[in-house]
Amino acid sequence: MAAKRKNFFDGFLYVLNTIAAFALLCSYLSNYISPRVFTWFSFLGLAYPYLLVANILFAIWWALRLKTKIILPIVAIAVGYKQIPLVYQFGGSKQVVASGEALKVMTFNVHNLNRFQWLPEEDIPRRIEQLIEDEQPDIVLMQEYYRLENPLNPDMPYVYFEFQDKVGKTGQVIYSRLPILDKGFYPLPAPEGAIAKGKALWVDVEWQGRRLRVYNLHLYSVGLAGDDYENLGQQSEESNEEFQKRMYRIGGSLNRAFERRAYQVEFLDSVFQAHEGPIIVGGDFNDPPSSYTFHKLHEHLQDSYVSAGEGWVRTFNRGPLPFRIDHILYRDKDLRCHSYKVYQQKLSDHYPVEAEFSWR
Repeated sequence: MAAKRKNFFDGFLYVLNTIAAFALLCSYLSNYISPRVFTWFSFLGLAYPYLLVANILFAIWWALRLKTKIILPIVAIAVGYKQIPLVYQFGGSKQVVASGEALKVMTFNVHNLNRFQWLPEEDIPRRIEQLIEDEQPDIVLMQEYYRLENPLNPDMPYVYFEFQDKVGKTGQVIYSRLPILDKGFYPLPAPEGAIAKGKALWVDVEWQGRRLRVYNLHLYSVGLAGDDYENLGQQSEESNEEFQKRMYRIGGSLNRAFERRAYQVEFLDSVFQAHEGPIIVGGDFNDPPSSYTFHKLHEHLQDSYVSAGEGWVRTFNRGPLPFRIDHILYRDKDLRCHSYKVYQQKLSDHYPVEAEFSWR
């Protein structure tokens, strides 16, 4: 009887393992299949870290049981082995650069500088200024910047900003300690019939005698309310009907965002490839590494986290899922990245991300 129970339990676990392995394999397709064609794989891409962990646990279980069933999770993991360094780095870069020789670039979605009191503190803008003063980045890329009556003043002499419209107060800003030689922006496209939102700002600066272009991106947001993040996947005290309506609305928002970001990154990929000089691309991509958005840009650019990061990194601090959606990419034929850091200071719903570079 005990042997039958054990065989039944193993069989049940293997069914679950088969589902998890199949879902993991499908999640890899989120990198390659544009949400403009089919969005289902993009949802699995969001779940990639959890599907990976599930298959690792199954592999450990079958190894302990000395079962050949271990082949299934091992194969599922091995097929997407290149994806693993994008979500977990075992050791950061050990390169040492002389003081003053590195270019420090920070990207930070400042969430309207706490305009709506999402955080209970009153001094968020001043604390952001203090962070910049303490860390002394050379270039700061801000998204969801809000034009205050008492403007943010991080003591950086050069600034370029673009707001949503002529009278708008929310937009993107680039602060620089290096002189800005040229500047501009690209309006980001949208599907036919949809209102185009978002801009890709850029500035050219001179650093150590060479011209460098830096882009500030804020790709299409999901647009969920705060309680959607906090209660994602939890039924709480809602009725089944209310829960289903909320999940349907969240799914619709995600589906729309996947599609619109696909339009944006396909356009941006062509822009970045057309520019022949060295570039750094930072900002809020609103998508994790296991996504079409990230993969499309990562095909021709290097990820600073992969170059110099360490551990499992989270840049968006809302909700139960540890998303890394704020990125700093660069063209590695011109630059090397030797430092990557996420500042765990809750000054927004995002954490500031910083990377340091030197010329090759």
